[in-house]
Amino acid sequence: MNNKSIIIILIIICFFNFGLGFHNLHINKKIYSGNMEYRESIVPMQYVSANMMLSAYTNAKNETNEDNTNTAIMENPTVGWSCAVSRDYMHWLGGRVYIKGYGVRYINDLMNERYKKSIDVYVGTKKEAKKIGRKKDIKVVFLGK
Repeated sequence: MNNKSIIIILIIICFFNFGLGFHNLHINKKIYSGNMEYRESIVPMQYVSANMMLSAYTNAKNETNEDNTNTAIMENPTVGWSCAVSRDYMHWLGGRVYIKGYGVRYINDLMNERYKKSIDVYVGTKKEAKKIGRKKDIKVVFLGK
């Protein structure tokens, strides 16, 4: 299977299975040895789905820490692509997530410590952030790194 087939299968599974829990898929993965040769292997890939609180943020000084041009993994945030998760999900930092109604996003930032079971999408203006507001019980699927 090629990468497009895997992505299509993952999206279909996301639409049909939004329960909380762990789910296993098997994918072909290139495994590199020390001399950079690779072999094809079928390995399990795990993803997690959950209901989370959704909100939005910008790079305004009052919405970020002192360094508002870099994310937690020292990248520039990208409108429509970057998102932040609460620290109880920080092990997904650097991974991809599917948010129902918002599509696939890249987790490259963390929210303030006071938030739990939450996700924050990065938008360009405060007007857009206010339009999104706070939404409870949004279906989210963590797709892996």
